[in-house]
Amino acid sequence: AEMARVLSDSNHVPLHRLSLLVHSVSIMHKSLDSMPEDENWKALTRNSTNLRVYIMAFDVKSDDMLRILKPSIPLERIHFDSYITCVSGAVVDLISRQYDKFLTHFILMNDVIDMSGFPDLGNNRNEDPLVLLAWRCTRLSLLAVHGYTVWAHNLIAIARLRGSDLKVLEVTEESIDFDQGELAYQ
Repeated sequence: AEMARVLSDSNHVPLHRLSLLVHSVSIMHKSLDSMPEDENWKALTRNSTNLRVYIMAFDVKSDDMLRILKPSIPLERIHFDSYITCVSGAVVDLISRQYDKFLTHFILMNDVIDMSGFPDLGNNRNEDPLVLLAWRCTRLSLLAVHGYTVWAHNLIAIARLRGSDLKVLEVTEESIDFDQGELAYQ
């Protein structure tokens, strides 16, 4: 919050890019109470109107991400990488709602070794959060998913929604799953 306050001062040259690294180890040793609030982000973007933010999050719990992601962050790129925790569908949904004007890159990686299969972001929901992300975030040009279940029909929906504007759609083969009825049909 203090850094955002200092950088939002009109004496500073406007920022164009801000990269933030959030790691579970740093969260364990420091409180999230010093994170910028939405008012801090608003003040920063008033002085830096072209500011775009890139966040890399390593093993950050979904509850902590929900505390970090403020509506006024001009989030352009986000990269989740997990060895212990998994990103929730609620976090992906929040990102698609709050950052639909700026988000261009969304990378989701899960290296958790779990023999029961990959986590499914769309668990027990009618809408898949990744499909909603592709629908809402009209500037999305890169979507990479590794270690999470992506249903084949949702992968097709994502490709159709973004069309040729989606320059990179990267999904590991092991992440792609098929509905049993769809497999029988094919």
